[in-house]
Formats: sequence, C-alpha cells, structure tokens
Amino acid sequence: MYNTIIIGAGPVGSYLAGKLARLGYKVLVLDKKMSAGEDVCCTGIISKECLDLIAVDKNLIIRQVSSARFLAPSGKPLRLWRSHETAYVIDRPALNLALADRVQKSGVCYLFNTQVNDIQAVTGQIRVAANCGEEKKLFEAETAVIATGFGSPLPGKLGLGDISDFTIGAQADVNMSDPGEVEIYLDQRLAPGGFAWLVPTRDNRGLAGLLTHRQPERHLSKLLSSLKTQGKITLTEAILGYEAIPLQPLPKTYADRILVVGEAAGQVKPTTGGGIYYGLMCADVAADTLHQAFQAHDFSESRLASYQKGWRARLGKELQFGYWAHRLYNKLDNRQIERLHKFISNNGIPQFIAELDDFSFDWHSKIILKTLRHLAVSMPAQAIKPLIKHNATKDSLNCQ
Repeated sequence: MYNTIIIGAGPVGSYLAGKLARLGYKVLVLDKKMSAGEDVCCTGIISKECLDLIAVDKNLIIRQVSSARFLAPSGKPLRLWRSHETAYVIDRPALNLALADRVQKSGVCYLFNTQVNDIQAVTGQIRVAANCGEEKKLFEAETAVIATGFGSPLPGKLGLGDISDFTIGAQADVNMSDPGEVEIYLDQRLAPGGFAWLVPTRDNRGLAGLLTHRQPERHLSKLLSSLKTQGKITLTEAILGYEAIPLQPLPKTYADRILVVGEAAGQVKPTTGGGIYYGLMCADVAADTLHQAFQAHDFSESRLASYQKGWRARLGKELQFGYWAHRLYNKLDNRQIERLHKFISNNGIPQFIAELDDFSFDWHSKIILKTLRHLAVSMPAQAIKPLIKHNATKDSLNCQ
C-alpha cells in the first residue's frame, strides 16, 4: 500500500513525487513510456524562476536567452531584448531523466512501460489498474495524482469533464546554417491560429516548430521548406514530433482521493503553450493539499477541493487573460498583424519592455497591461483603437 500513486513521470510528476517523499510519504510513479526521457516534444525554453524552482544541474542548460526576433508576415523583424538572460533553452529529455533519477534516489519507486487503464476510489483506498508490458497489475494507494500530460482519458472516466479547446504543437530537430537569436514568426499562413519558431540549441542544431489548430504536419512541412529556402536550415530530413496542448483548464481537478495536475489539468500558458512552470506551481499546491489531507486522515472530495481553490487563486486570472489574448490574436489576419507589428516598432514598445523593472517571462498579463497603460499615457486613444477594432468582440472576451 502506497500513500500516493502518481501517473506520469514528466517534470511535474517527478517534482511532486520528490516533494511528497521529502514529507515522508511512500510514493509510486507509473509511466507508459520506456523511460522518463522518451518521446519528449517540447522546445525546452524555461524562465530563471522555473530553473530555480526545479534546482537541477546547470549542465542541462543548452543556451541562455536574453532576446528574440519577432518577424511579421512580410519578414520585417522586431527585436525584443533585456540586459540579462531571462530564459534558458534546456535539454528537455535530459531534464526528465535528471528529475526522475534524483527522486528515485530519495526512495520513490518508478515503474515504466506501465499503461494505466483505470482508477477507482473504493472504501479506504485507490485502486489503479494497469498493463505492465503484457502483464495486468493492480496497484493500491491511499491517494492518486494524474500527471500524464494532456490527452489522457482518465479525467473523463472520473467525471471531471474534458478540455475541448486545444492547439497542436509540431516540431522538428534541424541543422542550422548560422545559429543566432531565437526567432518567432507571426504569420497566419505558416501557423494558422498560432505562431512558429526557430530556436538555436547546440552545435549548429536547432528546433523549428509551430502551434496551430489544424493540419500540423502540413504546416510544419511548409515551415521547414520556407526556412530551407531562406537558408536558415540545411536539413531536409528531420525528426518530427507532435503534441496536443490544452488552452483552458479542466473544469474539475479533484475527486475523492484524486488530484489532477499539470497539462492534464490544463495548467498551461495559452499564449505560448508552455506548461512546466505553471505545472510545478500547481504541484506545490497539490503537495500541500495532500499533506494536510494525510494529517487529517480525510481524503474526501470536499477536503481536496482546496487544491482547485489554491491553484486557481495563483493562476486563474493569468490563464483567463492568456486565453483572451490567444483568442484575440487568432482573429487577426496577416494585414492586421503587419499593422500591429509596425505600431509596436514605431512607438518605442521594445525599449519600454527592455527597461521594465519587473519583467517576467511567465506572467504575460503584467507585460501586456503595463504596455497598454504606457500607450494610454503616451498617445491618444484614437490612435490605438483601429488596431483592435472588429477583433475585441464579445466572443473573444468569453474566457469561461
């Protein structure tokens, strides 16, 4: 009998397992993959705050990031920068492996090649049914946490609802001809409803990818062809990866003896699709909630409801704002993106962002709101209004 079974050996699952182990609980981590570092589709850009939180070896850092170029549909660049690094490109498969290895050394048991099929809360315990290779097994614990990433059927089976609005990330590992800054492509032809990127990693290698709502394979192929034509990449045969990314939270992230955390709970930035930092923050809330439940010997749904209240208090408004920003951008056509790009460049916004005292890579609402207040002070409203006319509709503001 374990105290907690965590389903998913990604950064959030391993981080939570480590926290619970340090509190003295017996934890089992189950994962369907053959190892923690297998089949990872992620660009691996995280903030300094995130890096400090997971406290891993600095050798996992591939590159420091202090600037990026945002390219309009016409190809015109706009550069945003800071005087010091604000983010890092890390080796994502190695991060998963390092976190799992550290937690296993603290006494947490990991079982890979284990596909969880069902979770049931029965009298006094949780039962987790899984296929371990060809063998069917039943695991028992007092509580369970779903940290599988987005797309697992488990929350739906438990009656926690589902997430219907999502985007798809598609990415390729490529050879670069001249690695430079991170580049972001704002072009509805390349990435309808999203954006594309080219991120240098190491040894003339890079990651090229995009977020889009439809036909990710087709649009990734177009992106790679475009980058090759421009001479930015040289590799035609690239390793491709795809992953669905939630844009809204799961309606309910708790049940009797069960919590849902990370991408499985929709705790992801809707603006960029990044989920590590938000997932880690929610894992902190989950650990505190479970610790209090163990002390009270009460694992009821009403007791665990404090988890959702806690993580929503930290992230709820940020997720709503991010979803609004995503919906608003999704409604722009390339002509409007070009105008907005020019407006930002011509009105000193890059310099304003460079000089912000409390710039945050993770809290996008603060940057957007401070920029809007800066514009409201520095220029008349009638100059800003045409940029958002016909786009800030009632539908785009529906952030339920």
